[in-house]
Amino acid sequence: MRQTFSILLAAGLMAAAGIGTPPARAETTLQVVHAYGAFRERFYQPLADAFMKQHPDIKIKFRAPAADYYEGHLAVSRDAMTGETPDIFFAGMNLLHDLVLTLAPRNQITDMKPFLDAEGQAWVDENYDRNVLELGRIDGHQWGLPFNASTPIAYFNADLMEKAGLDLQQLPKTWDEFIEAAKKVKQADSDVDGMQINLALGDWFWQAMVYSYGGTMMSSDRTRITYGDEAGLKAATTVRRLVDEVGMPWIDEDAGQAQFAAGKLGIFIGSTGDIRTMDEAIGGKFKLITGTFPMGAEDGHVPTGGNFATILTKDPEKQKAAWDFVKFLTSPAGQKVTVLGSGYMPTNKQALKTEHLGEFYVSHPEWKTSLT
Repeated sequence: MRQTFSILLAAGLMAAAGIGTPPARAETTLQVVHAYGAFRERFYQPLADAFMKQHPDIKIKFRAPAADYYEGHLAVSRDAMTGETPDIFFAGMNLLHDLVLTLAPRNQITDMKPFLDAEGQAWVDENYDRNVLELGRIDGHQWGLPFNASTPIAYFNADLMEKAGLDLQQLPKTWDEFIEAAKKVKQADSDVDGMQINLALGDWFWQAMVYSYGGTMMSSDRTRITYGDEAGLKAATTVRRLVDEVGMPWIDEDAGQAQFAAGKLGIFIGSTGDIRTMDEAIGGKFKLITGTFPMGAEDGHVPTGGNFATILTKDPEKQKAAWDFVKFLTSPAGQKVTVLGSGYMPTNKQALKTEHLGEFYVSHPEWKTSLT
């Protein structure tokens, strides 16, 4: 598996390097901040290296990575007070609105709509789904361009599921079905746990539980907290059931991943961005299957995670260089490298074509759950 990833990664970078080279200009250095240091080696640095090879007049310099999106948001908000913001910042999707409220009045974030308009509507439609772009659009301004996209999904140990007599062709879909499946896994083997979901990773999985019951965290006008409504009560009740009925271990995400990869956990609820790490950690010890996040209501849904590429520099020349880098990152070839380095969903429509990720998804269906 690791060799396959290396070959595909190399192919993706070769394809990325084949994009047309723009006219030369004076050397420009872009300061870039992203979260999660482990992703630097997996895709940020390889993409930066490929971009700089194609654009020798632009240098990408990464600042120290933030521990997570929240820490990155706080750091950039502090930098804004002294005018030391990076030129490009990868903002957590759920934090873009707050970032814009802080930076836009100070003219410290760039609207990318003029850059998209300059590319032409035909080019935009060819590469980006309207709904994907809408995620980064606030009050008519394109403040962010989706770079990483993820949803919470379920990871199943197929061996433990079969041992428990569960039908792998009929994976659980609802919270009730997940709870029953987890109980059966535990009953079939007392040395394993049935299910684990990490509710301590920010609030993303708690959001997912509330959303799965048709609820929201806040009102649409952002003036009222709503997760205390009926959907939130049902989500909290479900957490209690997971502890009481399933005996769910109260551990963090890293421990949950390790327990699942060791074959000691039947169902793990995580991000689609965990899929490469999980594949490598399992190493063929058992068959991995992925499925959708459990639902609690007909109008249930899941939150989109990941990040937006935002341009914070006010310098016109740096803005042009930053747009070239963002466009490169979200190109089909750039997205292929990103997806293979993580498991995130591609944010460019063309990335799903056979010559990019289409063939890979056919041979690795466990990577495709978030796209269905």
